[in-house]
Amino acid sequence: MTDESLKTSSDLIRWLKMLALPAWARLGLAVIMLLILLSALGLLGAGLYQRDKDSIASAVTMLTVGIPVGLVVVALVFGDGGAQKLKALTEQLLREEIPAALLENLSANGMGGRYTKAHVTAKIRGCIADFTLHVADSHLSPNVQLERKLDFKLELNVKKVNFVVWLPQTAHQADGFAELIARYKSCFFGAEKEGYFRNSEPLCGEKPGFVGIVFIKALGDDFLLNPAERLYFVQDFAFFIRGLLDAEVADGS
Repeated sequence: MTDESLKTSSDLIRWLKMLALPAWARLGLAVIMLLILLSALGLLGAGLYQRDKDSIASAVTMLTVGIPVGLVVVALVFGDGGAQKLKALTEQLLREEIPAALLENLSANGMGGRYTKAHVTAKIRGCIADFTLHVADSHLSPNVQLERKLDFKLELNVKKVNFVVWLPQTAHQADGFAELIARYKSCFFGAEKEGYFRNSEPLCGEKPGFVGIVFIKALGDDFLLNPAERLYFVQDFAFFIRGLLDAEVADGS
């Protein structure tokens, strides 16, 4: 199979995934497929009864080709990958998958168990979510737990995500944020290697006492429809958030 034919097949599958049919169209398609199946079975039955090899061969060909193709079309079309499906997947990722990945990462035993009592709250408005992460940090001593909080925002529009993390800004950083960026240099470097582009201009004044560091990341065309891509994104994002927490403490905050 040539590269051009593979691209054509991929485009066709993507189009079918995005196709959202009204109820009457689904019913019509189901009736047509049922009639084709019944016709093939009827032809096969008649061929067997009359011992007509040509009819049997034709019926077997129809069933061999029609059933797999029909199952693929039913799975893709009746799965309703249209706008409503994409909106539902967007909310699922923001409301369920991201918080779950964060809590799983912070509670992982292999990471030293320093973060406990983690919980995430989210205010979701369409494709925009404002998150607040609360966690108890025992980096000083297992017997001393500091309450930590991190606010951040995600704007997810199908194949691009804007990420804003609100970091504390002290008085001597009011005229510039180079010093603030330097504190998180290692964390930001890793994020940029994973495709996060950092905006050189911060958000100031929107959240008093904090400066917003803006990141933009391009996602795949089928990101929302691909569970593996979504899982990779939320797990990688959880490491990003953990890195922000670690970097803040490493600087002595």
